[in-house]
Amino acid sequence: MANVVIVGGTEEAQLILRGLLRLHQHRIVGATASAPQALEMLRQVPDPVLLVDTDLKEPSWHEFLPEVLRANAGTRVVLLTPTRSARLDTQARSLGVAALVRRPFAIQELLNAVSPSPSAPPSTPPPAPPAAPSGPAEPTAPAGPDTPAPP
Repeated sequence: MANVVIVGGTEEAQLILRGLLRLHQHRIVGATASAPQALEMLRQVPDPVLLVDTDLKEPSWHEFLPEVLRANAGTRVVLLTPTRSARLDTQARSLGVAALVRRPFAIQELLNAVSPSPSAPPSTPPPAPPAAPSGPAEPTAPAGPDTPAPP
């Protein structure tokens, strides 16, 4: 389980990310479009994961990341981007990004990036509770000499 702060992206994208990560047992500390709010959230938990979208406006993601890592050295940064370029990859790695997730992404890709250890298998959601019977219960046969009585 990771303590995740989401910054940048649309409200709809943040909502989807929060839902997916919660479903897989991650704790969402918060989601915001504000860099200062994200910094405050990161201070609230040990070993946080910052999921930052490249569309962060003020400051830009590449201006924000050095500030994050200066203020919270233990933060693991995951960059969410639609861009596929070697230049972006190099820039992200030089700024301390631990993992890149490119949109559109497979859920497993996101989970691997956010997990405390990228090589560790992601947690699976708990099994769903059994469904309640939809109709009336079937009558039980009366107990005979060889049939145990129902509990």
